[in-house]
Amino acid sequence: VSSQSPGSSGINAEYGGTLCNLRFYCLLILQESSDMNIKEDMSYGVQKSQIGTTLSIYLQKRHAIGNFHLVEVASSLWIAGWNQREPALLGKFHVGDQLLSLNGQPVTTVAEAFSIMDMTPSGVELLLKRLPMAVEYKLHRKDEGEPWGMQIRQNRLVDVIHGSIAWQSGLQPFSAQFRGEPCAWAITQVNSVPVSILCRSTDVILNKIDSQTKDTSIIFQPSEFVTILSESLREQPHYEDFVARS
Repeated sequence: VSSQSPGSSGINAEYGGTLCNLRFYCLLILQESSDMNIKEDMSYGVQKSQIGTTLSIYLQKRHAIGNFHLVEVASSLWIAGWNQREPALLGKFHVGDQLLSLNGQPVTTVAEAFSIMDMTPSGVELLLKRLPMAVEYKLHRKDEGEPWGMQIRQNRLVDVIHGSIAWQSGLQPFSAQFRGEPCAWAITQVNSVPVSILCRSTDVILNKIDSQTKDTSIIFQPSEFVTILSESLREQPHYEDFVARS
């Protein structure tokens, strides 16, 4: 049994009311990260080495109208969703990725992002930080029927049974941090498959967790942070098309 979490998972965040959507109908090319080489991966899986690292993605401006929803949180821009109908985008992004810069210029507001896009003559390079608020836990059980020991309500972790597999891995409820206060964890990915941030079905989450017989991998993000992203996403026209899901 092992737990994996980046050092920045306890980041504190405060958010403003500004939100908007930035749409890019685009061709994506993963390029060399400023910290490490990250190869293009069409799957949703996030490796331990990727959480909290940076990567750059190039978009052709001639395709740049349409397919992202960005939200301002803690003076930063975060990806809340993208057009699931655009094959070129699938598997490239994760809800909770942070947009650091466009064409080398730092961005913290949607207005800045639009301004840089408007001034770009051809293409634009996005520098992203992969899931900086996330933690990943990989759990293992000896027997297929052995309970994991997590109590889940909708997509929230509400309790961990003392002595259980989850408890032994170090997972604790309300150990996330947001705006300097503890909060619950929200599940945003299970076994390399995204969980909709609008999910309201506990059974859907449990079925995903049990889809693997003896091993499961779960990515959590602070529930208050996820709530901000989900509430913003609901204001996006045709938001259903922008919801990352399996």
